[in-house]
Amino acid sequence: MIDLGARLLCLSPHQSVASSRHYVILVTGSTGLGSLRDAPVTLPAWPKASLRAMKLAELQVLHFDGANFPLTAAELAAAGGHGQAWVIATCQRTVIVAAGREARAVLAERLPEAARAQGYTGAEAYAFLLRFACGLESRLVGETEIFGQIKESWREFCAHPGILSRQLDSWVQLLFQDTKEVRARQLSGLGSASYGSQVRRLLGVASAGPTLLVGAGQLAQAVAPWIEAGELLLWNRTRDKALELARVVSERHPQRACRVLEATAAAELEAWSTAGDIVLCVPADPARDAAHSGRIVHLGLGEAGNASWAEVPGLTSLNALFDMLKAQSDLRGVQVSRARRACAEKAVLRSLGPSATQAHGWEDLAAFATISP
Repeated sequence: MIDLGARLLCLSPHQSVASSRHYVILVTGSTGLGSLRDAPVTLPAWPKASLRAMKLAELQVLHFDGANFPLTAAELAAAGGHGQAWVIATCQRTVIVAAGREARAVLAERLPEAARAQGYTGAEAYAFLLRFACGLESRLVGETEIFGQIKESWREFCAHPGILSRQLDSWVQLLFQDTKEVRARQLSGLGSASYGSQVRRLLGVASAGPTLLVGAGQLAQAVAPWIEAGELLLWNRTRDKALELARVVSERHPQRACRVLEATAAAELEAWSTAGDIVLCVPADPARDAAHSGRIVHLGLGEAGNASWAEVPGLTSLNALFDMLKAQSDLRGVQVSRARRACAEKAVLRSLGPSATQAHGWEDLAAFATISP
């Protein structure tokens, strides 16, 4: 940038416009020649996303239930659109977060299923994300793993920063803060609510022989550290992922024997013949599953079921696990109800200003009238 009137010239040392380090050449005399001074000038970097950068009213959320509206990898990629939307994909649902109604319209064009998805805007969108992060939208109500999955998804989204990540950043940090507060105040006494803890209860005392865990995805990562067995066998079609899961288990339980099997069908079948308990964290596969028997927890067997498993004795499916938990839900209902209301109240407070503790006037009380008791 050259300003001859002010006799000032700024040069950037091979950095982007967003760089905060520049150099100044001070020009003196009528010839315009001067000396170079290594005088860094601090210029504003890309602004950190603040609450002023995006109002809560602009927040847009689309919720696709995995059972009714499963999205393909191509559809998920299209929804992300070079960082124009934050896509959170779990085994039960896909949640897409964007900013502004224009972005919502673009998502509707890219995803035909968007018209039938649950849509939220503004404070309602924030309340949904808070319930989602607190595990209140999960079938295993109050589960703890989902918060970690959301944080990991956000970390991956911010690895390639763009305009949306800067716009959402302050709101996401508030979301994480509110999630911790709601869980601590309303859900801390709920008891163990994780898939791993439920599998451990189902298995009870370990059977003779090792326990075989098939899969190494999100569900397997949540379950593996909870399995108590003399030896844990890990099998996954991608062996590197099984090795990484074994590392995590060993870090948490150094004394637990954990062995990664070769990623072959023969190795899996041999493990089935020796394992006392089997935990499946992969989708049902009729061709592979037909010959299996034993005490089995199949977390990949959902509502659709599978004919090959219909007569297998000792089988517990994911649906059966949910039914068991539903029978216990009355004991937890009051806490869950209070947690849901706390999420709604937090969302309303955030819509009134960035601080949940700032003073509000009488005119703000009307905003709370929409919250169900």
